Amino acid sequence: MASHAAGTTALIALTRLFRLPLALMVSLTAVAATMTSGQLVAGTTLAGLGWGIFLLAGASSVLNQVLERTTDALLRRTCRRPVACGLLSVASGIRLGLLLATAGAGLLLLVGGLAPAFLGLAALVWYLVVYTPLKRITPLAVLAGTPCGSVPVLIGWLVAGGSLPAPQPFALALVLLLWQVPHYWLLALPERDELAAAGFRVLPASLSDYRLLVLSHRWILGLALATLLLPVLGLVVNPLAQGLLVALVLGLVGCSTIVLRRTLFAEPAARYLRIGLSFYLLFVLLLLLAGG
Repeated sequence: MASHAAGTTALIALTRLFRLPLALMVSLTAVAATMTSGQLVAGTTLAGLGWGIFLLAGASSVLNQVLERTTDALLRRTCRRPVACGLLSVASGIRLGLLLATAGAGLLLLVGGLAPAFLGLAALVWYLVVYTPLKRITPLAVLAGTPCGSVPVLIGWLVAGGSLPAPQPFALALVLLLWQVPHYWLLALPERDELAAAGFRVLPASLSDYRLLVLSHRWILGLALATLLLPVLGLVVNPLAQGLLVALVLGLVGCSTIVLRRTLFAEPAARYLRIGLSFYLLFVLLLLLAGG
């Protein structure tokens, strides 16, 4: 019984350390970009790509938690992360992060060559050196962090043998960029006071919670429009998948508009919109995989 409890605790700690849902989503975006390239890609290549991106995303999470361990401990959402609560030492976190980064970049080098490996490491460095410290300086940090979520798409395109620049991967990268900004705002909005007390300036102080919801909704409308570029550019060619994608876009626009207009309090609205955005992106990626 004790060993089962210990195993469960360790699994929860690893999930928090890797930020598992986010790492899996990032990995899936890279695989989706590869699958929609129109090229025949070996299963081993797809596996190497997926694991390489996953390991780099895990490295970003671990090293970010090392850098932000003090402020993570001040926030209810992050105080139970392994480094913040002392389950993992700083030295062990650094070693693990560097090991994951090396393994992830090595896999990308193996399956895709120098350019994918370089882009993966560049995204990791950007996340830690640019985005992470900017969160204490300016609300524009959320914009500075968007390349980290979009670069895996370009990596997946290159691994499939595509060349850059090309409109198809940039369209998918645009979808991810337009998704990331409102998703982050909606995640941070209920923690606004905590984040400010911890020294973060990730939300515009001049905007009320309601105005931030309105601004997030405008980004969501932009996301919906950008999603319609995917079938136009041939990333979704199956007629059924195209129809489902259009229905998904209309559902996002309709549901987000209803939530904004009918919810009296900002925090529940932010939660509903954030959850909806998460499922929206997941379904878009699944449609890309099925209808590409």
